[in-house]
Amino acid sequence: MVLILAHAADAGAASVAERLSARIGRTRVRTLRPEALALARWSHRVDVRGGASTRLTPPDGRTVASGEIEAVLNRIRYLPLPRFRRASPKDVDYAGAELQAVVASWLCELGDRVVNPVGRHPWLTPEMPLPLWASIASAAGLPVRSARLAASANGADERDCAAGTWPHASDEAVSRVLVAGDAVTGEMAPRYGATCIAAARAMSVSLVEFVFVLAGPASDIALVHVDLLPPLLDAAQVELTANLLNPMCGCRSQP
Repeated sequence: MVLILAHAADAGAASVAERLSARIGRTRVRTLRPEALALARWSHRVDVRGGASTRLTPPDGRTVASGEIEAVLNRIRYLPLPRFRRASPKDVDYAGAELQAVVASWLCELGDRVVNPVGRHPWLTPEMPLPLWASIASAAGLPVRSARLAASANGADERDCAAGTWPHASDEAVSRVLVAGDAVTGEMAPRYGATCIAAARAMSVSLVEFVFVLAGPASDIALVHVDLLPPLLDAAQVELTANLLNPMCGCRSQP
């Protein structure tokens, strides 16, 4: 089974599911909404050596066991709590923390079968702080926009750049490179593809999009964002992501 964890409005994930279904059959591709994880019955066991085994039964009654999962595309942005809509804030916080813990532990158990692996990073929702990705990308040789340039060009304080993306003007041309394992696609792929792959490996991720802008009077290229949840709306991006998840393809690199 290839499992896709995605919200109902995630068109990119839906396209990947369709592409995979056409290749390996609909019975081997399953999409679960984050709401279903909150409503599921869980059996999650951790032994004395830290090994885990999990079975969960969503509301549709179709049980998912860890051993039958070949690959997971994790597109979770948040975990809703449908059963706690009328609960007190304290109970909601407690339930949310418990659900986060069990889902994170389950995905950690699945290891490198998850795109992107949860065990290498302290978060359930794929994200990366700007200082971290900027440092790694710069070390790999990508032209990262500097905080001073971003602040002076947009009237912002350098501290305002800590949200994950360097500010950039709306009229700046944007170009993207998607890395999916050892494959790349995008306008800047011929120029920066190999460097983006190297940066992705240093970040310990196998699916990531690098966003560049043309900046300054000399039209210098600058990296302004790294997205671990790329929209996947381009046909080439969908194709490469499906390749990455396809158990029979062998396209996934080791981060």
